[in-house]
Amino acid sequence: MNPINKSISGRMSWLVCALASAFACAALRRWQLATAFEEGAGLAIPGAQSSVILTCILVMSAAWFTILAICQPLSKRPWTVGQAHRWDLVFLDAGDPVYPILVVLAAFLALAACPVLLKLGVGQWQDYQEALAAKAMNHNVQLPSNNGALSIATAVGALLSFLGLLQMGRDGLHAGRRGKGGFSAALPGVAGCVWLMESFRAHAANPVQWDYAPLLLAIVCGMLLYMDFAGMSAGAARPRRLLWVSAMTLVLSAPALVSALADQSWGDTLLLGAQILTAVAVLWRLPPNLENPPKLKGIPTPRPGEASIQEETTHE
Repeated sequence: MNPINKSISGRMSWLVCALASAFACAALRRWQLATAFEEGAGLAIPGAQSSVILTCILVMSAAWFTILAICQPLSKRPWTVGQAHRWDLVFLDAGDPVYPILVVLAAFLALAACPVLLKLGVGQWQDYQEALAAKAMNHNVQLPSNNGALSIATAVGALLSFLGLLQMGRDGLHAGRRGKGGFSAALPGVAGCVWLMESFRAHAANPVQWDYAPLLLAIVCGMLLYMDFAGMSAGAARPRRLLWVSAMTLVLSAPALVSALADQSWGDTLLLGAQILTAVAVLWRLPPNLENPPKLKGIPTPRPGEASIQEETTHE
């Protein structure tokens, strides 16, 4: 088979399956929001058909992506002298503009979330300060459960995500030259930790049930996506796991996005959109480059046996 056609088929198998599962889960989430919760109380109805089908689709997707990841072929040839697997190079290819465009768009979605979250946090902070002043005059006044600090921290995290994603997109334009993608990808990963704390705080008053589960899983999967991406440049590459996490981030973010739109939670909506675009970008770039990796500029092709000798010296 032609290597180009083989690469395209490998990429499409991941993208088509992930996008199809994401659309199916988004449609099921809309159905679930309309039929699987009690009016007024908002409690999940046990055994609701939409909830059962959505759970089955998520489990089946996870299992199918596991099979795809196991079957994903990896290049076995040395990429550089003395280093057999430079997986970070798969994201450095100026001949493919799709990946950097998607990542830069994701960066600006994260940036757009900053003023939304900052306005929300400042408003919560002002309400809390007014409640403190009222309590000083009347001890019966109850303080709000949120002082806005985590919302403001999430806005700062969104700014860090913008900076990290923007650098990832810039690195994707430089063919065969190692960039700062590892450190850059860690920024949105760390920001995801703050986002996770803020989302949990917003739902901590009630039991964590179906209304929060999609967002919780989407944020956690997104954090793993960014951390595994960072690991590609930090000597802890897990390319097959990165594929699986990217696909599941896309699938889990789709129903979470439906919920965020229904609740008019625009900060979560923008951050989920950034996460979705990043996952699609990884699924676009990673599969074909794992099979046919780019070459590192300025490094001569090793002679037979030279790479293995150098590797043994390095390990010693």
